[in-house]
Amino acid sequence: MSYALDTPYSNQVVFLNSQNSVYKSVDGQGEYQYNFQTPIQLPTNCQMLISVTDAQLPNIMPNVNSTNNKISFFIPTFSKNFTIELRDDDGNTDNVYNVNEFLAFVNSRILLEASNQFTLYGEFKSTMSKIKWFSNFPFQIIDTPNYPTTCIDLLGFKKGIHNQVVYESSEVLLSSVLNPTYHITMPSCVNFTGTRFIFVKFKNISVNNLNSIGITDNAMVRIDNNAPFGYMIFYRPSEVQRFIIRKQTINTITFSLTDTQGKELNIFSNDAMITLKIEYMYKPEMRSHEEGTINYELRKLGEIPMTKEAIQGAYNPETNQFIRE
Repeated sequence: MSYALDTPYSNQVVFLNSQNSVYKSVDGQGEYQYNFQTPIQLPTNCQMLISVTDAQLPNIMPNVNSTNNKISFFIPTFSKNFTIELRDDDGNTDNVYNVNEFLAFVNSRILLEASNQFTLYGEFKSTMSKIKWFSNFPFQIIDTPNYPTTCIDLLGFKKGIHNQVVYESSEVLLSSVLNPTYHITMPSCVNFTGTRFIFVKFKNISVNNLNSIGITDNAMVRIDNNAPFGYMIFYRPSEVQRFIIRKQTINTITFSLTDTQGKELNIFSNDAMITLKIEYMYKPEMRSHEEGTINYELRKLGEIPMTKEAIQGAYNPETNQFIRE
């Protein structure tokens, strides 16, 4: 939607450099807060328009974190349940893996769990872009409260038409087949690309954008993650979207970076830059751009024709006319 920028007030550009933020979350979250020494004030009888004109941030977001780093197995022959959790020795869960690194970690942990009782390992089949699991005993991939599997999108588990994970039976995601060895081929291709889009969401500025389920979540822009890992993502929209915000004064701005699932992204201690543009327009329902101001009333008085009738009559400010007595 286009707006008529019909005021004499100049635009304001706000460069939100995370190096100058008074609060920057670096522990698994991407939230930034800025406090302004000089507040942004809305002029009289105007509306404030806000837009994001560009952004720069590093593509270092982890594709494996605490929400998708677990896979659980059950070996019926030995009545053994166990969960493999991808976690560093120092407890960190936010990392970037490719499929081979992921499988190398999981296979090494399975070997410890097996204790020479059984063999279970995963291989990446590049011709199919799928993972295939092998064992010398029947096995299952399970998802229970005590033994969860959360790496659904990473490894390619099956989903239904309503985007729900498909279970073979209660708490069993997949079961092995014998042909000629016990194995499981994942239904879908692996996906280690991480988040495809990054959303900038302001926490103290409301905008009327909707997400894909029709909920207003204050996401102002969507940034394409179109840079290789370790490079900078540069965002400059072909068409800048302006939003009317209902604020008289802006003293603080807080925004977060989220993925397509609405989860906050971690760029660790690195910095991001987002440029805001503040513009003004008169309220369209006002009869005059300056109605209600002293200058407006004085100008109305100066426009009164000084005729004999005007001098003798009573002035009606609603009609800007004199009423003859």
